Amino acid sequence: MIYISTALFCEAKPFIELLGLKEDFSFGRVRVFKNENYILAVTGAGVLTSASAIGFVLGKEEPRKEDIYLNIGICGGDEEGVYLCNKISFPAAEKEFFPDLVYDLGYPEKELITCLKPETQIPKDKLCDMEGAAVFECVKGHFSSERCFFIKIVSDKGDFEVLNQNKIYCLVKEYAEDIIERIKTVPNVEAGFELTGEMLKEAEKLRLSVSQTVILKELLGFCRLKGGEPLELLKSLPEVKTKAEGRDVLEKIKQLVL
Repeated sequence: MIYISTALFCEAKPFIELLGLKEDFSFGRVRVFKNENYILAVTGAGVLTSASAIGFVLGKEEPRKEDIYLNIGICGGDEEGVYLCNKISFPAAEKEFFPDLVYDLGYPEKELITCLKPETQIPKDKLCDMEGAAVFECVKGHFSSERCFFIKIVSDKGDFEVLNQNKIYCLVKEYAEDIIERIKTVPNVEAGFELTGEMLKEAEKLRLSVSQTVILKELLGFCRLKGGEPLELLKSLPEVKTKAEGRDVLEKIKQLVL
């Protein structure tokens, strides 16, 4: 299942049309659209509204570990285009979040700054929205960090008078199909795949952290889905001397498997 959230209905509408989603009225105050593969929530704008809506939806529809979370929306920025957020900052609460970008979607990356009100002064080479940090804090306990994607489409440079619902709809519609196609390239984790004792012994030589071991497990599960032998792959890897070398080997595994 791919979970999607947008702040505004005009941002959601292109995906509702593209994916053939139907409204599910059982969620009451939160507008939710679903089919067998996707669930999309329109959260409303602002940190409190969006966090409350996401929390309500995830309380009713608990994700599985293999599910994906995708936050999509417009934002302020100094350059037009679509961006994948590699850092999400919330200055008002002095918080910073770092999604694990294990899977390369091919979009350029930028930091997203979440503001309490519309930002008219966009910092150079940054993005600004009003929901991202609050949404990330809500979903991080329900999804693996490497399966959370925050994709933002630059709609303005802080000059909000150029925007209306139709312009936002048309802008998001321009990129909707491409976004979904790229998200579909994220491999599905093999249900029930676990590292055997022999695999864990081989993995020890990579000096990985706990979170990196979780990523390794996903990659080896995908290796098996493609017909490969995870244990043989691990045995072929060199023993490393430092954690930095371990990160490099993990990146090599990712390139081999994906």
